[in-house]
Amino acid sequence: MSSKNSTLFFVDVYSPNEGDSNLVLEYGILRWSENKSERPEVYVHTYLKPQVNYNRIHWSEASKMQITRDFIEAKGDLPAIEDMIEADYLKRKNVVCFDASAEPFVSLISNCEHIFSIVDVFADIYADDEKAQSCDTLSKMCDYVGLIPDDNRNTNYTPLLKRLHQMAALWSFLEELLLNPKRRKSISAGGIQPSFIWPLPESKEVWFENDPKSFKDLSDREITDFFSSNLADRLDWFEMNMYACDWLYNRQPRPFARELAGQKELAEFIFQKILSFRMQIWILIFYSQFFHKKEDSLTIAKNRGDFSVLRPAGIESFTNFIIDNLDLFLSSDQKASLIASLINQSLHENDAVPFEHYDYDALRKKDNRAPEGPRLYFTSSPAHGSAAECYKEIRDATGRTIYMRFEIKGRGKERATHIDTVRHHVNELIREASNPFSDVWMTPDLKLWIQYITGINFTDIVRPQKMNDSELLNSARITLRKIIEREANPYLQKLYENLNECGELIKQENLDIPSKGFNFQGMSIEVMIVPSSKMGFIKRLFSFE
Repeated sequence: MSSKNSTLFFVDVYSPNEGDSNLVLEYGILRWSENKSERPEVYVHTYLKPQVNYNRIHWSEASKMQITRDFIEAKGDLPAIEDMIEADYLKRKNVVCFDASAEPFVSLISNCEHIFSIVDVFADIYADDEKAQSCDTLSKMCDYVGLIPDDNRNTNYTPLLKRLHQMAALWSFLEELLLNPKRRKSISAGGIQPSFIWPLPESKEVWFENDPKSFKDLSDREITDFFSSNLADRLDWFEMNMYACDWLYNRQPRPFARELAGQKELAEFIFQKILSFRMQIWILIFYSQFFHKKEDSLTIAKNRGDFSVLRPAGIESFTNFIIDNLDLFLSSDQKASLIASLINQSLHENDAVPFEHYDYDALRKKDNRAPEGPRLYFTSSPAHGSAAECYKEIRDATGRTIYMRFEIKGRGKERATHIDTVRHHVNELIREASNPFSDVWMTPDLKLWIQYITGINFTDIVRPQKMNDSELLNSARITLRKIIEREANPYLQKLYENLNECGELIKQENLDIPSKGFNFQGMSIEVMIVPSSKMGFIKRLFSFE
């Protein structure tokens, strides 16, 4: 089979202990699309942590590939070659490797669609050439066919990634000979070498001249040049990991946020108002390289950060990209500021909800007979006795309380029992409102947004602290508590004022007072007072303080 019009994946690994596939320190895959006029691009690149005693590793050899023990240990939680085999990035792919018979390649390419081995192809082409048959390494093969050696002008690609590009250039030459075997004696490597593949272009340390502070400081030409097909050449691959379409290995699934309201508006606000220009550039780099959205990244940059000019599908894709990676794109201060803004907006919107009276008994009867639309849930307390149903509550289908009703009526002991029961439920409300993490303040949408921004599950934030909680979790918990307490305080004070006013009205037991209703964070709270028939019976003072 010819690979000329197929997308090819070039794979290679580096182990300082020759022949020991358990000590691999670096893994890379290049993807070369069916359009061979385009350069190959990095598809997977990662350093690896062998699951063995590090003393077995020949670090002196590894240093020749610019890999040291300190370098690997400082990289944090790196995968091992076993993880790469399990990830199976080459499944159903057309793969080129140097020697398909050697480990770990045998394991890495076990599920490939087609496998091309440079060793085998080189041996077939030069079967009648004794000198060529003695070439048993990539460098010897390249020297033999006259492929230009590395000129060391590119310092951004690791030696392994450079070797992969060299493999692609050699493969292009070998395939030309496979397709045109009669030309073998008449062509030279220099005549057909694809110069845009090898050697790699010189690295540019400065991305932009004149130190721009925003997209407005760049010309269209500068932007187009930066986001060209050579963008990957500008990146420091010694510090860059790539796992197909992600830069984090085995990233944990995020909560499903596609139904969250206001994603586009929030993404616009974050990208255009919160993020620095440098971070905006990095986001577009990641979107271009990892999501392979080169044209959309260029369009956003040329429109000075405005992604509303994209097609609807493009807007949705870029919005999702920002939202899905908020915990990575934002600094700690930016996260806190954004969370505070979202909480402030949510509390303000809930506070603006008008009070609504619910006919509790009529709605419950209707719901029992033939419920229509979203189900409502009804609670009363106590269920029996002289103070029956002096507290009534309605919750919506999500379990969120939308209506509370306190009733003070009767006289003597009956009225006193009503007051005690109401006081109990009011204290429960105050206790709930005093907890900054309660559902009073935290809507389902807010919880999900906080998870996306912090990268921490909301249930972990609100649970009691444990000895082994990470510093990141403890910091997020403390920061979020302070933000909620600060933002909720005006509304909590307003609740106290309304409840104290109700307490004063209850003391006036013989006055005919209309029911008092008010809204508290989307809950309609109503207090109904029926005057006692006797003067001066109630002696205890009722206070909600």
